[in-house]
Amino acid sequence: MRFKIILPNKAGQQGVETKQTDNNMVIVGANGAGKTRFGVWIEQKLQEQITVHRISAQKALNIPDYATIKPLEQAEKELLYGDTSETGISWTKTNRRWGGNPTTFLLNDFDKLLTLLFAKTSERDSVHTKQTRETQTYIPVPDAPIDIIIKIWTELMPHRIISFLDGKVLIKKQGAKNDYHGKEMSDGERVILYLIGQCLCAPDNSIIIIDEPEVHIHRSIVPKLWNKIEELCSNKLLIYITHDLEFAASRTDALKLWIKSYNGNDSWEWDEVPEEEQLPENLLLEIIGNRKNVIFCEGDKGSLDTSVYELVYPNFHIIPRGNGEKVVEATKALRNNQNLHHLNAFGITDSDYKEEEEKAALLANGIHTLSVAEIESLFCIEPILRIIAEHLELNPDEIVEQVIDFLINSLKAEYDVQVSSKAEKLIEYKLGAYSKKSNDEKGLADGLTETLSRIDVSQVYNDCKIIFDRAIANKNLQQLLLIYNRKSLPDRISGLFGLGKGQYGKLLIRLLKGSRQQEITDALKVYLPQLG
Repeated sequence: MRFKIILPNKAGQQGVETKQTDNNMVIVGANGAGKTRFGVWIEQKLQEQITVHRISAQKALNIPDYATIKPLEQAEKELLYGDTSETGISWTKTNRRWGGNPTTFLLNDFDKLLTLLFAKTSERDSVHTKQTRETQTYIPVPDAPIDIIIKIWTELMPHRIISFLDGKVLIKKQGAKNDYHGKEMSDGERVILYLIGQCLCAPDNSIIIIDEPEVHIHRSIVPKLWNKIEELCSNKLLIYITHDLEFAASRTDALKLWIKSYNGNDSWEWDEVPEEEQLPENLLLEIIGNRKNVIFCEGDKGSLDTSVYELVYPNFHIIPRGNGEKVVEATKALRNNQNLHHLNAFGITDSDYKEEEEKAALLANGIHTLSVAEIESLFCIEPILRIIAEHLELNPDEIVEQVIDFLINSLKAEYDVQVSSKAEKLIEYKLGAYSKKSNDEKGLADGLTETLSRIDVSQVYNDCKIIFDRAIANKNLQQLLLIYNRKSLPDRISGLFGLGKGQYGKLLIRLLKGSRQQEITDALKVYLPQLG
């Protein structure tokens, strides 16, 4: 079914926007962007034209001992509008359902929901009994919302058996003999029951606005729950308001709106989530879901890279992208996306044998290169070595000398591997400059011939040897850390500090998050890019 939605002017000016959609909607935005107020605005603009049932994030989950038995019509009005008043939909909902404050009012209507669920079952039973008596034949019993809830519940949480009896919600552990009252359920179980019931009880062809659809629910259940609800509410429009970007990305067919800012007085700046081939939607949502400029880095969430950058660059949003190629790809894509021009993006990659020419090309696109081979090597820079030595009451000068000697001996032991690996990276970079000379077979061959002619393997190899030999001869720690490509260096120098294998890095992380955080952060900043 196609729904007509009225939205505020997207530029924050007077007037409204109208959208026609067959798909559900997701509204995302940073904290403070006015997402809840946005949902309230939609409800108030549409509620006189179509039933709009909004489920707020601020809600009590108090399950009563018994549901009050009421007529269906009365129960439905009390759930949807908060009262049976004939004053008018807008006034009744605002003052009865929302207590005069629809944005922040604590919704406490679990009792009304259960009353309506039992009323719908009673109505179903009454109608079915009447039809059976009139026809004197068997008529299949249609599912009431309670029956549907039991089926969904069983699919999602087979370890708990739910039943509805004599106005009560009862729960039983799988295999147990005795039931316990629904008010003893966990927050997650209660909110699942609440959300399924609310969506099923909303009238057909209505709009349901759900604020924070993921709260209290385990991440593994959230997408399954809403997939099932969407399947059963296919003739209703669901509008999700969320800051859970993983959930937003899971609504693959939904129209996604991004609220940039709230200007007060029912004025927002918003847009549809832009499409960007080089940036997956879940990454785009993460980017627009924060207010900070972005740094793309190597590694994964929770990795060393992320931990270090979050401490050194507190005013940036750090997004790990796995490897250097993805860092480059994401940084270029975001910087070139006109829809996200208000956000500045930077990339930081490991040096990883890169030549100055390659580093300059990356820098032109906002991608900075570390002054050491790998981020792990930052833990071996002289200021950090001295901090750890002082903490362990060792002689810093002696420790620095021992680390330099260790690096030189280790590098000599794998000299051929390191030199050839650096030469290999340089040759790969030069091969990347290949381009055809013309649009035919000869052009392809000529382009390759020309590219290969520019690569003197002997010269490349000898140049790399000179760089390594100079660093070894100079006993220069900074040069050694730049060319020696080994992620395991912090672990391997643990013994020089009298620590067990791998304990040096762990100690540094503890200090980085504790008593010497500022001192270590200041030392790292000297070796990391200065980003504006």
